Amino acid sequence: MARIDIGLRQARKIVNLPFAERLAFIAEGLPILLQSAQGLHAASEAVSQMPRESMLLKGHAEEEAAKILIFMDIIRCPKKEVSRRIGVLMGWYYDHLARLLYAEACQWRPVDLKELRRIIDRRRVTHYVEGNMGEFIAPNDLIYRRETRLYADIEALDDGSLQWVVPSAYVGFYNPKPDALVVAEALDAFGAFTIEGLELISSIWSEVNFRDETPAQENDRLIEATLTRLFERKMASESATTDNARDLYGRWQMPLYALDMKAIEVARSDLEAEQERLLLVEMGVENEY
Repeated sequence: MARIDIGLRQARKIVNLPFAERLAFIAEGLPILLQSAQGLHAASEAVSQMPRESMLLKGHAEEEAAKILIFMDIIRCPKKEVSRRIGVLMGWYYDHLARLLYAEACQWRPVDLKELRRIIDRRRVTHYVEGNMGEFIAPNDLIYRRETRLYADIEALDDGSLQWVVPSAYVGFYNPKPDALVVAEALDAFGAFTIEGLELISSIWSEVNFRDETPAQENDRLIEATLTRLFERKMASESATTDNARDLYGRWQMPLYALDMKAIEVARSDLEAEQERLLLVEMGVENEY
């Protein structure tokens, strides 16, 4: 029986669109994603007296904005590379961990893509060791925080005991707008979400294939070239500010299309070996690891 391949979750099909048609389709969708993220963020502020619900909405806003950054990496990818990378990128579009990594990457300032790869690889493992001497095994905190905001659930601890987890969210004194949304709004202010804007970004960024040795300064150079060209073509809106430009320099991360966002499964034996190593280090004992 032939599978009925209609309905939602069909983003992968843009892989088959010709370049011009794909670009126009993305340009149509970026404002929709931005409005969705902005609406969720506005709702999070409207219910700020309900911390869990507020952070849940803010988290959804962040992930919607991260989808925009994934699409922008499709646009920034070299044309000779995009055909083999776009399918993976659209897989990330539906992957919670990948979206959370995209969002969190806006906070980092690595020196080159190699360092960025190392950070991403550390952040995508399924479990870590934690504590002063690595005495605890804990799940990936990006996914854990997301899930514990969403659901009441039953949690298994490292010692095998079970406990109920009550949905909650910590809200600090300073609760800023998600970085991914800040970047998306800045790009929109400069006219980047139009067909012409995306064509311009593609023409500038696709000349550079980001590899491990590519320095972060190259990202800044391409952002500068993008903003210059957008202004020259009078594509920036009247609402665009120097703060928007500063946000792009400070938060629009190097393209992530060459990196892996898939969760890394970690064997318990590896974690226990790491716990033993950390204990020996704490005791000042030489070890063979």
